[in-house]
Amino acid sequence: VQQQERRVKLYGLKDLQEKLEKLAGSKTDLSAKAVFSEEEKLKISKDLLDLQIETNKMKEQYEMENFELKNMILSLENRVQELELCSEKVTGERDALREHLHALEISRKELGDEYIILKSNYLALAKELDQEV
Repeated sequence: VQQQERRVKLYGLKDLQEKLEKLAGSKTDLSAKAVFSEEEKLKISKDLLDLQIETNKMKEQYEMENFELKNMILSLENRVQELELCSEKVTGERDALREHLHALEISRKELGDEYIILKSNYLALAKELDQEV
């Protein structure tokens, strides 16, 4: 009876030992899974950081291009204003030159008329001189 009790205890101990071994094995499996899970978390975090860095680079590039385009637009608008002012100035000078040309044409006509009168007077005087001579 004692031997049978010892056998039962030994079997119980064996069962406990097997359960303990299984528990230790499952503990190492859980540790390995936890380490793998941590590695996966770190990898995902790294990928997320890389993605954020890439996003920030793209935002920075967008901002830089946007700034350059706004500067180009302002520069072109300034150029347009300069050209408009220059055009107004040239238009004013053109109008002044047209008025001056018109005044010169009137003066030329008057001088032409005076020349004709003087020539006819000269011819008349030359004729009178010839007659007196």
